[in-house]
Amino acid sequence: MATDLAEVMRKIVGEKGVFTDARSVAVFSRDAFYYSPVLKAQLEDKLADLIVAPQSVAELQKVVSHAAREGIPVTVRGAGTGNYGQCVPLHGGIVVSTHRLNRILDFDGASGVIRVEAGVRMGQIERFARERGWELRCYPSTWATAAIGGFVGGGFGGVGSIRNGVLWDGFLKSIAVLEMTEEAKTHTLEGHDVFGFIHAYGTSGIMVGLEVSLVPAVPWEEAVICFPDYADALRFSHQLALDESEAKRLISLNEWPIPSFFRPLVDAGGIIEGQAAVLLELAEDRTTAVAERAAPYGGKLTYTAPASAYHKGKFCLSDFSWNHTTLWAMKTDPGWTYLQSRFSPEPEKALEQISALRAFHGDKVAFHHEYIRQSGELVLAALDLIYYQDKEPIYAAIARREELGIQVADPHTFLLDADPRWSGEVVLAARARYNPHNLLNPGKISSQPLTEKARLW
Repeated sequence: MATDLAEVMRKIVGEKGVFTDARSVAVFSRDAFYYSPVLKAQLEDKLADLIVAPQSVAELQKVVSHAAREGIPVTVRGAGTGNYGQCVPLHGGIVVSTHRLNRILDFDGASGVIRVEAGVRMGQIERFARERGWELRCYPSTWATAAIGGFVGGGFGGVGSIRNGVLWDGFLKSIAVLEMTEEAKTHTLEGHDVFGFIHAYGTSGIMVGLEVSLVPAVPWEEAVICFPDYADALRFSHQLALDESEAKRLISLNEWPIPSFFRPLVDAGGIIEGQAAVLLELAEDRTTAVAERAAPYGGKLTYTAPASAYHKGKFCLSDFSWNHTTLWAMKTDPGWTYLQSRFSPEPEKALEQISALRAFHGDKVAFHHEYIRQSGELVLAALDLIYYQDKEPIYAAIARREELGIQVADPHTFLLDADPRWSGEVVLAARARYNPHNLLNPGKISSQPLTEKARLW
């Protein structure tokens, strides 16, 4: 069946747009689920039957039409930088890679709205925008390689979220969606309707074009401030996060030994042995004043990079933030994995939660927090490192956090509806409208079984 399907697909997208060799199928069938030892065991043998990379929406429509007619599952993939198996095909079929749908289509310099195809890399958008006085509202630590469609479909927030919120907070103006039917019609959606596609793992329809709302660019400079005590690092970071008069794009807190994992930053002299490190992106010429504010908390400025060097050197501080923090830890010692959670926004309450978790974990935890805003509310997000590789202690760690009132977005499951950040009924409504036969990325929503056609495939 796969051989026959490959021939059909070659007639649609050409020889260069179809991949059937074992190496390509393996690469395009995976993302960074290996961050989780639980997902690694569950997903490492899941493979597509073939990979298809259309070069136009018209080609993609023909691919979708054929797949819908034959009951073939389709999983749409960006750059594969997600961490939960968002783009892993649980039931084979076609993985559609968007890497050739990579054009910037339009830009309005007055409003700051950019229209792009789903496969455009976020680094390309950020650089294009900054050259014209604008910048992305937020982006993941994988910004240089992540595709915009993949970020919207599987992400949440990131660098910039402390200033501009997360994906639900005005990131999108509109999206162009291709329905998973034989007709393969396209639809333009705006307003609340776009929520059916944010963090939906591509289960509700295929995003082929996105209008992204940018914000005016700020000349950002980078700084690292080290603290002998993580509690004081948190207290300082909280008051900085609350100060809306102080522009910032990143406030990333890392307890020791996490800073020791950041080898380029260690080599640059930016880390003090045994101390916590707070990574900051601040408006130009504000580092000295912010460092002075940190001094009463024991903070010492250890690294700076000027706005003129922003995103131009061998590394930038966002390379060590968000889930890149986990990556650096795993490079140092593969025994580390992580959780995603939401602590109390009040620093003293958060420190009580941290103390309770230290008692629970002993030396098998290292704290990593990111300050963000969501719907205007200050949030203390956490991507804690935990030194476990077995499912039982990982889920015991989740249960303990929930007992302490810490909301956990479980990164050790591929089920979309297990994540408290997903949009629930609005996603299911969009799926019913634009993916009526459940052929898009089937198996990622626990309550949505395969259709008869898909089971036959």
